[in-house]
Amino acid sequence: MANNTGSTNGGNPDPPPPFEPQTVKFSAANALRLSMLANAAYLEENGAKTAANNLGLPNFIWIDLSDQIDNLYGFVAGCSEYAVLSFRGTAKFQDWMTNVNAAPARFSWFFEGAPEAGEVHTGFAMAVRHSWDKIKDAVNFVSPPPSKPPDSTTSQPTLWLTGHSLGAALAVVCGAALSMVNPVRLVNGIYTFGQPRIGLYNFCGHYDQLLRLQTFRFVNKEDLVPRVPFRGWDYADLGCMIHFNNNDEPVLQSSQWRNFLSRSIESFKEFFDIATHFGVDVGDHDYRQYENLVATHQSELDALFA
Repeated sequence: MANNTGSTNGGNPDPPPPFEPQTVKFSAANALRLSMLANAAYLEENGAKTAANNLGLPNFIWIDLSDQIDNLYGFVAGCSEYAVLSFRGTAKFQDWMTNVNAAPARFSWFFEGAPEAGEVHTGFAMAVRHSWDKIKDAVNFVSPPPSKPPDSTTSQPTLWLTGHSLGAALAVVCGAALSMVNPVRLVNGIYTFGQPRIGLYNFCGHYDQLLRLQTFRFVNKEDLVPRVPFRGWDYADLGCMIHFNNNDEPVLQSSQWRNFLSRSIESFKEFFDIATHFGVDVGDHDYRQYENLVATHQSELDALFA
């Protein structure tokens, strides 16, 4: 178990609990550390590097993805036990929810050698594909792939992905590409916060066959971003959702969330509300709220999976 601790400036002043790099199950401690690293992606490069170092991850590479979407960045940070790939969200809703960008296209079109796994959001997939070589190079530099197949007696460094908002969507697309395109990289966990939908039903079914047990989506109250792109466009959810209800309690299969989803979409009105009030630090979508909720409900979160 990694014992390095630290803190970002995300509103949680106490050192987080130790990270569990070898676990294959949900970990509240890991969720907190990953929420802090998701929020660190909103800092400038030096601030993110300092935050990662304070969390015991001294090896660091900044990734510039702004050629595809303005002000979009990520980083890989790691130590001898594990590495984390984290992406920033964006305050510009129109960057990824225009009709062109939200149109689905086959996953195999974006990633050479990928199986016919269904259709994904064009904007998210293009943002990753455009920078895929630099993303892979950064991951492999910070956390080199094993030179030989691991055996049961040797612990290998593990790889974790995280992000908030658009950054969460990019983390999931990267998880899919790392898991479906040779050479495959094993992904121990993908923890996302305020993640929009990234694919149609066919893709999400294929994804869940591979990564559902490693993917945990956190949704805060009535955060609207996880509702888009709309189900009426044949987009679907994936992974395991953890919903913080109106009492700030973490719940699986939340009835409040189901009721929220069951409301008929007044398409233009609701789309307009999301587009005009969108912000990575606004309302229930605020990235700082996600970190604080995970930090203050550690025992309740672990109890969900006991």
